[in-house]
Amino acid sequence: MPRLALIALILLLAGCSAATRYVINVNVLSFIPQNQRSLNIPTGYYLVVYPSLEGQLVPLPTSLDILERGQLSIQGSLANTGAIPMTGSYEIRIAPESDTNLNDNAGGDLGLGSTSFNVASGGTEAISTTIQLSATQNSAAFNILKSGSFRIALRVETNSNGGRFDLSSARVSLTGRPFALLR
Repeated sequence: MPRLALIALILLLAGCSAATRYVINVNVLSFIPQNQRSLNIPTGYYLVVYPSLEGQLVPLPTSLDILERGQLSIQGSLANTGAIPMTGSYEIRIAPESDTNLNDNAGGDLGLGSTSFNVASGGTEAISTTIQLSATQNSAAFNILKSGSFRIALRVETNSNGGRFDLSSARVSLTGRPFALLR
């Protein structure tokens, strides 16, 4: 019996080590209804913050005392249904939970990973963006994640004869220690 207690104590202390890291993966797309994961792009100049100006609130399932790094990633596709090339850009927008306009650069919102595109008439282009976050890389966005729940959106700007944007993946990954007892 003492041997079993010693093994349990060793396993417990190993889990409390300063080297223990947890990775939390949040599927942001799971918060967006299936019928709202596509965006019809009309003819002419078009600017939209998707899924809305308020963005999607992402409640973090747990908190990490010591958040070390994070990652934002999106994947999707653009389809040009018009007779001229579809040009434009997109960027990931992130903001604190209290900011309800992710397109005004006020209240804490900011843009990351601005990417341009040029889709030929009748063509389709895959999009994929991954943003690394840490205290030294994209630190303003990293600080938003550290504060807890946050809002996220995608700003899409196009000029075309029409098309479609389909979002197939949107993820947030956080890595950190579960508590700051041992540093």
